[in-house]
Amino acid sequence: MVKLIDNNKAVEISINEWDDESKQYGYDWASNFFEVGSLRQVPNLSDYTDADLAELGLPPRAVIQLDDVVEPSGRIIDGIGTFGCDDDGYLVDDVDYCIEQANDMVAGIGDFAVDGPQPNQVVDVTELDRSAYPATLWPPKM
Repeated sequence: MVKLIDNNKAVEISINEWDDESKQYGYDWASNFFEVGSLRQVPNLSDYTDADLAELGLPPRAVIQLDDVVEPSGRIIDGIGTFGCDDDGYLVDDVDYCIEQANDMVAGIGDFAVDGPQPNQVVDVTELDRSAYPATLWPPKM
């Protein structure tokens, strides 16, 4: 599963292919479909200066412990982490567009019309709590 986050929404998405022989789904290949290697990861807040944190509407580093995360409201959530790991998610311009592209691939329409429908592919999307991430992630800091 891949977590995709934009400024309005966070989702966990998987893409699996049904295998008629084994009667089960194969491995999740969402990370390949979305080419996560080319996407920006959710930033590691421990790398941010006080000015960077202020741009995100967060308190200064002295207030944030390295294992704390701050909600957009400014409330500190203890012990979640500072992000920056592979499973924390990837920043995209538009989560809904990414979901639409995955569904178009299954339906064989739009950019994927040449390949035709892929009825054995399944896209599963779970909406996550967007408030668990800093309020403004885009554009990401380089």
